[in-house]
Amino acid sequence: MTLRPDTYVSIGAVLKTLKQNIKIRPQIEQISVFESYGRVLAEDIKSPINVPLYDSSHMDGFAVLADDIRHASNLTPITLNVVGGTTLGRFSSYILRSGQAYRISTGGYLPHGSNAVIPIEYTIESKGKVKILASFGKGSHISPLGENVLRNSLLFNQGKILRAQDVALLSLVGINKTYVYQKPKVAIIPTGDELTDNSKEVKYGKILDTNSHFISKLVLEAGGLPINLGISPDDISSIKRKLTSALDKADLILTIAGSSVGKYDFVKRSINSLGKPGVLAHGVKLDRGRVTGIGTLRGKPIIMLPGPIQGAINAFIALTRPLLEYLLGLPESNGLVIKGTLMEKWQARKRFREFTKIVYVFAWETKTGIRASPIIGDTADMTVLTRANGYLVLPESKGAVAAGEKVQIHILPGLSYPSGCSGDFLSDSSLIKKRITIMSRHLHDRGTKNKKRQ
Repeated sequence: MTLRPDTYVSIGAVLKTLKQNIKIRPQIEQISVFESYGRVLAEDIKSPINVPLYDSSHMDGFAVLADDIRHASNLTPITLNVVGGTTLGRFSSYILRSGQAYRISTGGYLPHGSNAVIPIEYTIESKGKVKILASFGKGSHISPLGENVLRNSLLFNQGKILRAQDVALLSLVGINKTYVYQKPKVAIIPTGDELTDNSKEVKYGKILDTNSHFISKLVLEAGGLPINLGISPDDISSIKRKLTSALDKADLILTIAGSSVGKYDFVKRSINSLGKPGVLAHGVKLDRGRVTGIGTLRGKPIIMLPGPIQGAINAFIALTRPLLEYLLGLPESNGLVIKGTLMEKWQARKRFREFTKIVYVFAWETKTGIRASPIIGDTADMTVLTRANGYLVLPESKGAVAAGEKVQIHILPGLSYPSGCSGDFLSDSSLIKKRITIMSRHLHDRGTKNKKRQ
């Protein structure tokens, strides 16, 4: 299915068309477990061993037979012969018999026959004997074989994003390598005669390229590997060279700017000149970001991001992020979402009421829940994004949000908070609230001033 260019198409239809026309699929690689932090599992993992391997003590003390000490007390202590002790990490073949006690440390494996551990504070040891000053029943202070993890039990499902503790558990059960989805390589091509990487040229009228670096960080946070190919002037030959290089190096290509309708549509013309099917759609029902386009070459997806920063980020949220999730082997999701209340009315622009809308908000925590205020500004205003710590995604059917209405606030790594990695460790809502609270402390004064201006 190929969509007609220059027609506004719904986000859902654009994503469906893109996936139907690309040949690239999630790729799998095997890596060291200690390199798997933040990666997406490509397999279900079962434990090859029990944890603990044997019945173990979770106290320092003595392993005994519970029947021997059932009448022990301070007034009537039971005396047992000390017959040895454990070495941590080794299992003893000794068989404990009635009348005997075996010295043991926390984590030590119990000798055969023992069925209780007496904490050291309830004992008095002297000259090869130990007095037991309290009675404990069978199983006391013992971690049974496999209590933590049973052999052949499922540890993690395919699609799990591994956290630090997950990596530690895999190592603990003796798994040294695991299969994960490869990080998709994402080529980024900023375009425009006006752009420069040299800050000294700004005073001569050039514009510093910040958008490509911004997008690179979002790609990194989403689990991809950004490859910034540098600025291309508004020249079809130059853009074609960049695109060809990107097709050789990357799984996904993002162009920035140069996608407006008309004779200045350099990116679209460059893509179409390199082969079929080329551009599949140009113009999406997204406010802001309606000049976004999609295409494919060599079976690889190309997303044409608008030049103005809000349009570029909106298109990243709506199209690039879902595609990255797909290439990472992740199920479709809305990412991190928390419930809150919008404190001020927001209304869509009349021309784009029937588009998907992305509304940036500043959210903060109160005693009665999360509150949020919309942040308004022109499409090219970076400060709209710097003042925001979340956003709303409003469907085509919704043209306004009333003051006091309940909303779902999306939290995007890199945009909402600098995690330094990608993962699901913030899925707990209380942790998200804590992070929002920290952000609100830093942004409160700025947010208050913004609300007063509105």
